[in-house]
Amino acid sequence: MNPFREFDIAFVGLKPGKHRFHYDIAHTFFELFEHSPVSRAKISVDLDFDKKNSFFLLTFQVSGTIHVACDRCADEIDFPIDADYPLVVKFDEHREEINDDSFADVVYIKHSEAVFNVGQLIYEFIILSVPLGRISCESVPSKGKCNKETLKLLSHLSPESDHQPDPRWDSLKKIKNK
Repeated sequence: MNPFREFDIAFVGLKPGKHRFHYDIAHTFFELFEHSPVSRAKISVDLDFDKKNSFFLLTFQVSGTIHVACDRCADEIDFPIDADYPLVVKFDEHREEINDDSFADVVYIKHSEAVFNVGQLIYEFIILSVPLGRISCESVPSKGKCNKETLKLLSHLSPESDHQPDPRWDSLKKIKNK
């Protein structure tokens, strides 16, 4: 059985106009993707699907929490995410030939297709919602402060600032400054 079947939208049977789809995303969803940076999450995705005669307007509303490690103290935190991602789906028989970044928010499908699967798109939009770095306990109101014991241990392990540089580098610095 195809695990992404629940994300299929059979648009051929839909009347033109606005339609709404709802998806609850949990840890089992992320297990479907190899090397996923997210292991635990509780996310709600509302998809507004506006069917036009020759294209579709999709808006993904992603909200919930993702379980990540604090960048400062490595404590586990539930980081809140809330974002909207618009997307246009157009019909084109020669979509393989289109390789232009200016159409990044446009997906092309063939006229012969009857189903559009949004599973991969939902995964990508969730991953895009996670900041690349600098997630700290202070950024999550329900968590509060970073673990003081861990921060103290890290400060003892970090190199001291009064460390004298190797004198062999001085001659290279002279050459660089000429």
